[in-house]
Amino acid sequence: MRMGSDPADSMLDANAEARFVDRLFISSNSALANGLGGPNPTLTSQALATRTAEKIVEKYFDGEPWVGAETPVSSIDDKVTQAVLDRGL
Repeated sequence: MRMGSDPADSMLDANAEARFVDRLFISSNSALANGLGGPNPTLTSQALATRTAEKIVEKYFDGEPWVGAETPVSSIDDKVTQAVLDRGL
């Protein structure tokens, strides 16, 4: 279920919503624009699921976006989280 901006070559729009089934969102690896995903696409999958959840809340529940508004916690290890914060990610 390719995600893209052109309906001619993608089944999902930019928000991961199916073009032909209302309120059907795909937020798994099957929604990626390419099949690569790297050797371990876990973080990509988590990011897509979080972003898709935010888009659902915004579109159908008039909610406010939260991604990027909170302090990230990347790990249970404080050193790893601090390293991510120091890089500005």
